[in-house]
Amino acid sequence: MTKNRLLTTCLFCAALFLPVAPHSSASADDAGSAAEATAMRGVAWLRLQADEAGRFSMMIGDKKLPNPGYTAIALAPIVAALPHDKRASDALVKKSLAYLLASLKDNGAISSDMFRGYENYLTSATLMATTRIDDPALAAVNKKMADYLLTLQRTEEGRNEGWFGYNKRRGADLSNAQFTIEALRSAGIPEDHPAMVRARAYLSRVQNRSENEENDGKVWETDEAERGEDGLGKVKVRPGNDGSAGYEPGVSKAGMVKLPDGTFIARGYGSMTYALLKSYVLTSLKADDPRLKACIDWLGKNTTWDENPGFRELAKETGKKDLPYQGLYYYYMTAARALDLAEKKGAVLPESLKTWRVDLSTAIEKRQKDDGHWVNDMHPRWDESNPVLTTSYALLALQAIHG
Repeated sequence: MTKNRLLTTCLFCAALFLPVAPHSSASADDAGSAAEATAMRGVAWLRLQADEAGRFSMMIGDKKLPNPGYTAIALAPIVAALPHDKRASDALVKKSLAYLLASLKDNGAISSDMFRGYENYLTSATLMATTRIDDPALAAVNKKMADYLLTLQRTEEGRNEGWFGYNKRRGADLSNAQFTIEALRSAGIPEDHPAMVRARAYLSRVQNRSENEENDGKVWETDEAERGEDGLGKVKVRPGNDGSAGYEPGVSKAGMVKLPDGTFIARGYGSMTYALLKSYVLTSLKADDPRLKACIDWLGKNTTWDENPGFRELAKETGKKDLPYQGLYYYYMTAARALDLAEKKGAVLPESLKTWRVDLSTAIEKRQKDDGHWVNDMHPRWDESNPVLTTSYALLALQAIHG
């Protein structure tokens, strides 16, 4: 796996963590007790993976390199497992935080020479960690990072307008943007802020729902040879009608569906459709909005906790039978945060998702290794062969489920 793909993954999910309300049903309480023991073992294992300077590492070839992204994502569940009044004073938290803030630039970006070009991911992840620590001494730093993230929103007209990418120069995708949105919200940016209003327009554009105003009559020209699975070159893509989401408007990691007129539809898949749901809620879309309901309808019909749904057709087309398991732990974490937020918003979940807290928690718990870590044994893509990353994902999911 390339350095770029590894780094892209390393910050995918550092933003899925805010307090979760307690649950009163017996089944949820029982699941919560089991999950608490599971999470304690996972956090204990994760803490042992930091070096003496509080840094967590990634592998590039045969080299183990300290990485601010991995450090930020690992810090989130470690902080959350601590009593609130112990978070700022914990020895490991202090070391990890010092390492991250050593990369804070004058403009508010977290950047490093080794991983230059990924300022959005690095800054969003670090901001999520610092806001979770909830130390008044970090208020000025938090504002500085939030102000920087706001400068990254794309303003040019077209399919990426209103969205966020890797930095000011490149990229604009749903994965980058969902974490920017949550990082900004965690820092106190309100849901009706102009940046959130602009972001909602992009969310409508990335959704496979032709009824959305932003999709009316639109056909996007995208380059699947660079960003998709099909290697089709430049193609014309129109929105579908099932309520799902891919990676960008007209771009999907789950492949494309060719229509009789020669245009394509970008297939939606689970992790990005849950990212859409989460982002819709965070940008104040009402629970009865047809866009939100269409998104939830697709998830109700397609969610399974055994794989990342949406990749089956591409697996058949390519003969790569393991494709549905790629990004499994990223999917778990995104789904947990999205469904928790949707329930708090008052969204009506379909019957198939009514017991999602117990079902998802059980799926995660049964995959834990004897020493407390998790790893994706089915597919290594997006660096899910790295147990620091997947353990962080699993813990963030459990914490979002059970609080």
